[in-house]
Amino acid sequence: MSKAAPVLVQGIQSTEKGADALKTQGTESLVQGAKQLDQGLGQLVQGSFRLDQGVQGMNQQVPNLLQGIQKLSLGSKDLKAGTGTLKAGSQTLAGGMDTFSKGLGDLESGAKQLAEGTGTLTGKNGEILSGMNQLDGGAVQLADGALKLHDGSKALGDGLEEVKAGTETLKGGLEDGAKTVKETPMNQKTEDMFAAPVNTTEKQMTTVENNGHAMAPYMMSVALWVGCIAFSLMYPLTKYHGKLKSGFAWWASKASVLYLVAISQAVVMIGLLHFFDGFEPVQMTKTIAFACLASVAFMSVMYFFTNTFGKVGSFLMLIFMVIQLAGSVGTYPLELSGSFVPYLHDWVPFTYTVEAFRSTIAGGESIRNAVIFLIVLWLVFTGLTILEFQIRAVKIKKGKPILESWLEKKGLA
Repeated sequence: MSKAAPVLVQGIQSTEKGADALKTQGTESLVQGAKQLDQGLGQLVQGSFRLDQGVQGMNQQVPNLLQGIQKLSLGSKDLKAGTGTLKAGSQTLAGGMDTFSKGLGDLESGAKQLAEGTGTLTGKNGEILSGMNQLDGGAVQLADGALKLHDGSKALGDGLEEVKAGTETLKGGLEDGAKTVKETPMNQKTEDMFAAPVNTTEKQMTTVENNGHAMAPYMMSVALWVGCIAFSLMYPLTKYHGKLKSGFAWWASKASVLYLVAISQAVVMIGLLHFFDGFEPVQMTKTIAFACLASVAFMSVMYFFTNTFGKVGSFLMLIFMVIQLAGSVGTYPLELSGSFVPYLHDWVPFTYTVEAFRSTIAGGESIRNAVIFLIVLWLVFTGLTILEFQIRAVKIKKGKPILESWLEKKGLA
């Protein structure tokens, strides 16, 4: 008993504590639960109100639902009719598929033909391009022709206006002339006037004695040229004796002989023509002086080409002489010569010597232009020849090879 008392006391104390805790916590929980229950009742009232409103709204939508059911019934009928139409369309589609299949076969055949045609077209690209170029060129020519036709039409129109004006002038003149003739009394003076309406007068500039004097200018030029070629072939133009001093001294030693021979052959030619052929120029002194100038100029040309190129140079001068025979129009007038002659006429020495000899032999125009041309020709080729001698002398002193040595080895010097 004594042992159970403490345990009982502890139990009573625990019970009191539990009662106090239950009193405190349970009361609070009960209060809170009451509050929550009150809130739930409020929400339930609100939900009931909303439910009542939803039922009323649903009642309002019942007529619409009935109308939808009616529309659905009608749509079912339309669907049934559409199903029949769809079935018929399916049959039509099946027939179209057969046609489409045949069309695909035709398309495949056409594609093959198109491929073959494309290959053929590709192979013809060059011809097509050439044709396009020709077409383009033809279009340009057509445009140019159209422009020229326009200009010609305009010029033709202007010309027709001028013809019209000229015709009116002619008409007026004929009428005036006819009137004048009608009013003019016929007598011996009038008859003489009609028989010879124009008086011709002749003014003779000079007189050529005969055909020999007429051909002399041409043949004298040829003789001087040939004489220069012949002497330049015979005379050793490039040989020297003793010590070589300078190119100019070398040139002068040869030029002194060449130019003396050139002057001599001109004087001898005129003298022989005078004493043996009766050659009588109107201006004998001027003829001799010009012949000497022409011979010196010709010799300077021969001197350069023969000295530089040896026999090849002489051959070139012979060919050039043949060109001059046509270009100088010494035998036929320029108007009767070949189409190429006008391009040579002003550039060959014979043109100037023939014209100058004609003036000194028969009298006529001034020979100033011919003299200037020959002096320029002589100075140019003399300068070129001196330069060539200078270069050759320098090479010889330095022991370098020269063109003359090569020409001698080939037998052309």
